[in-house]
Amino acid sequence: MFIRKTKRVTTSKIVKWIALALIILLFGAFFTEVAVNLAIKPIIKENPDSSFWNSLARLLYYLEYPHKAEKDNVVIDNDYVINAVKPTYEFLKNRYDCGDFQTPLLTRLVYKYEGTLREVSPEGYGLIKRALLDFKYWMSEPGEDSMCFWSENHQILFAVAEYLVGKKWPDEIFTNDGASGREHMRRGESRINSWMEHRFYYGFSEYNSANYMQFNLGPMANFIEFGDNPVMVERMKMIMDLAVYEIASNMFKYTFMAPTGRAYAGNLAGASGDRIRKFTDYIWKLNDDWIDGNDSHHRMFLNFVSMCEARDKNGNKIYEIPEVLLDIGNDGDYRIIKSSSGLDTSELEEKGYVGQSDDQIMMQFGMEAFTNPEVISNTINYLANNGLLSNSFLKDFRYFNLTLIKKTGLGRFISEKLNPMPNGIALQRSNIYTYSTPYYQLANNQDYHPGSYGASQVLNYANFTENAVAFTAHPAREKYNATPGYWAGFGRAPSSAQYENINLIMYKLPERSGFLELYDVPRFTHTYLPEAFFDEVIIEGNYAFARVGDAYLALIGKNKLEYREFNEDSAKALKNKALLEHPGKRFDLIQHGREQFWIYELGDASKETFGEFKARIKSNKVSYDGDNLIYESAGKVLHKKYASDFTVNGNTQALKYKRFDCDYSITEREAHIIEFRFNGKQLILDWVNAKRTII
Repeated sequence: MFIRKTKRVTTSKIVKWIALALIILLFGAFFTEVAVNLAIKPIIKENPDSSFWNSLARLLYYLEYPHKAEKDNVVIDNDYVINAVKPTYEFLKNRYDCGDFQTPLLTRLVYKYEGTLREVSPEGYGLIKRALLDFKYWMSEPGEDSMCFWSENHQILFAVAEYLVGKKWPDEIFTNDGASGREHMRRGESRINSWMEHRFYYGFSEYNSANYMQFNLGPMANFIEFGDNPVMVERMKMIMDLAVYEIASNMFKYTFMAPTGRAYAGNLAGASGDRIRKFTDYIWKLNDDWIDGNDSHHRMFLNFVSMCEARDKNGNKIYEIPEVLLDIGNDGDYRIIKSSSGLDTSELEEKGYVGQSDDQIMMQFGMEAFTNPEVISNTINYLANNGLLSNSFLKDFRYFNLTLIKKTGLGRFISEKLNPMPNGIALQRSNIYTYSTPYYQLANNQDYHPGSYGASQVLNYANFTENAVAFTAHPAREKYNATPGYWAGFGRAPSSAQYENINLIMYKLPERSGFLELYDVPRFTHTYLPEAFFDEVIIEGNYAFARVGDAYLALIGKNKLEYREFNEDSAKALKNKALLEHPGKRFDLIQHGREQFWIYELGDASKETFGEFKARIKSNKVSYDGDNLIYESAGKVLHKKYASDFTVNGNTQALKYKRFDCDYSITEREAHIIEFRFNGKQLILDWVNAKRTII
């Protein structure tokens, strides 16, 4: 009898087979996720020529000022209205980016001129209504597109438009998501409340932006005039006050050029880049130039002026700029003005701003914080949950939409250890020190994340006249119109600090490009110093001196300073026509070297002649060892250690500030009450009680 022997399957073998099966399943799931993400096709829509945008602004302009229409031989008839409205209707219908820029005009037209439009052009009015009811108002709504919803100005543009359109037609159905106007009004109201609260307690993330401030003022003005929630309207007036204060306390001789979180090449070179100059002309009654306008930026201004001129049923102005803010803007005395705006990404978790709610994502995305360690997983989850991976601005997140990255903390690990270039897009907390005198203004964003990348930030400014300005940066790359590029943004941030009229700036440039930095790192820094707008400019080795009127500027570099010859493409990128009128005049002052410094010192004729100023500066002691920069001048010893302490005569100087810390206001961060005092006048903003007191 034979006994058949069989192989015994041991427990250890079963475990190995199960493990192998799990590994195969995991790899299969991983590659399936990769394939699914790669199959997502970005929505690429090339925006059409936006020159037509002004046609809608002109319609509102002529309705606001009929005598101007008569003067220009313009008749507001059916054809005129349709020609003005139809291009915008098509733009919104096709979901091109920045369609929300037109919503303040559209909503004001239906709120203020509905009767006129219905009578003159029922078809044109119908196009406006359809454009607004068919539009997409937030990221969580259905539909794929490549509109930018998330930055600070876009948030309030979309939210106010959604609120006002829902309020206007509460029982109409919005075609994009099938929700009623009443529901959309509620959604818009919720986001407006979040936006206002963020601004009140932390300030503007796009701080001092001569480009983007106007895109806040337009929708804010509409909400103040047409909103029907008294508490919210009063709070929006407070945010309007804070916006006016930001302009008033940072401009110099009514030109708004200050360290900023959001700038482009065309926003940098003095008055030509001051996109809110019409606002300052109007607010401070400088001239009548604000009345006329035929450019695309006029559309936000029209909403603001119309709101300022509007009156309630008792004949009182709906919003009036407080006298104390007007006086602050007119102040030309010696002032040290310190302020802090925004949050660092390291603060988001402790403040409860990392999550998927509108309030949380508005704070995070309003800072343009996407890849930073604290938020990268939150970003990927939100984009995936809301179908945003096909958005052309966000398409690269397709490669990171993997369970392995989202669930294990690998995304945070990669961001922390490799520090990808997009980390520098985040607009983190600013701490701005400004020294203003009757002759000049010097301002610096104190030690803003030394060594970090920068997308659109500008960290220092010296202002003398509307065109005679200077600033220093490390270019991200030699591409003049890019952001970050040669002029706007920066490749690496310096370690810098200012005390009164002196600013110390230290650079450490890397040997090679960083992770996801797709271009070579320039081995030089540069200062915009336009010969055309100064009376004298003198370059002597590593010294540069400039004079305009009675104001002086000295620049000291570690290495030789030398001008690049006039470059027309570079000048065109700065969009300063006056610069282009002087092709023989240079404006781009270069310093080569991987480790280097720039020292700014400003002076004026009330204290010394220009010759005496130059001689004194050249006799000042300078010491630099790569980590420590020491400068002695006029009895002061300034010592800046790279990414560390800053002392003056041995006394450590604070580089992080209260919300406001100056003669006009002393306010802690996150204070519930903000008070401004000047010239015997006051403005008290009580957020909790929604009470705005003007004395």
